[in-house]
Amino acid sequence: MSALDELIQALQLVAEHLEEAGVHLTTSRAALAEAEQALVKLDPEHPETVVPPGLRRADDQIERTQGMIEHVLNTVRDFATRL
Repeated sequence: MSALDELIQALQLVAEHLEEAGVHLTTSRAALAEAEQALVKLDPEHPETVVPPGLRRADDQIERTQGMIEHVLNTVRDFATRL
């Protein structure tokens, strides 16, 4: 196997791991949304008292990370294609 073939395989492995990370982030984001809905039900008239502000920040960070992963995944795939 040539060094180029090894590099392409390594890039494919990286792409697979990035895809897996994206799936985990999607699952995590859905779980956060479910948790927020459950917390809001505790006090629907004053949800700000039961939903921690960090929960919404976590969702924003997950969304930003998903975008970064997608960007890196596209870059890795583009690089592998050019090889």
